[in-house]
Amino acid sequence: MVSSSVNQINIFVGTIFASFLATGSITYLFYGMRFIHFPLGIFGIAIATAVLPTMSAQAARKEMTEFRETFSLGLRLVFFIMFPAMAGLITLRVPIVNLMLEHGQFDRISTQGTAAALLFYAVGLWSMAGVRIVAQAFYSLQDTKTPVKTAVAALIANMLFSAAFLLWTPLAHGGLALAASLASMLNIGLLTILLRKKIGRIDAGRILRSLLKIIPVSIAMGTIGWWVSRNPVWDGAGQPLYKAQLLGAGMAASVFFYIAAMWLLRSEELKFLRGMVKRKAKR
Repeated sequence: MVSSSVNQINIFVGTIFASFLATGSITYLFYGMRFIHFPLGIFGIAIATAVLPTMSAQAARKEMTEFRETFSLGLRLVFFIMFPAMAGLITLRVPIVNLMLEHGQFDRISTQGTAAALLFYAVGLWSMAGVRIVAQAFYSLQDTKTPVKTAVAALIANMLFSAAFLLWTPLAHGGLALAASLASMLNIGLLTILLRKKIGRIDAGRILRSLLKIIPVSIAMGTIGWWVSRNPVWDGAGQPLYKAQLLGAGMAASVFFYIAAMWLLRSEELKFLRGMVKRKAKR
């Protein structure tokens, strides 16, 4: 569907603009988005796919209270996973690119260029994943036109943002990644406003309360990644084993901190995921 493919279309737009920039810009954008696709593909798409049948059945039965609850849960689960993923990708962007790609012809300059693209793509990770949930809500209501309209608006905005960043900022290919992120934010914003007009209350208070826990904890968690990224070992190639151990330890510590903090804050999303894991383990 067009709405679900808007991220790919925006990436294509960025590639076209990047062809007018310095050599390597297209490669930086490509690899930057590849790292984004990991959490987006594994968790974002999976959650959106999982909630669609439930929301469709509830909409068909006119169970709008239950429909809103399912929508709210799906969006909160996406945010619960994507905001800490954002923090990790932003603070660990150089270590990740250095370890995974910096060898052979992929030098320090290439690492910095890819890390810049990853930074600006990561800023929009929450909206790239969240827009799929909101679009699924419209599909469940048998409304396929609205997501298409907002996707077109986001595409036009991406083109305008890209041109503006290239003309009036020194961000270069980073500006193209930022344009794609801003376009996805516009898309989810428009869809959310229109969904609220369509069904009324969307459990916004509950979503906001979750975000007031998720965002501060994600920022605090990011300090671990920031500390790891300050190690001088990331200034060049080599030492892959030590780098893998350092990055792995930093990521493990970050995940532990996030889960522990959300448990102390009695996160509903963590409780739901824990229950789901227990149910699957009993099968």
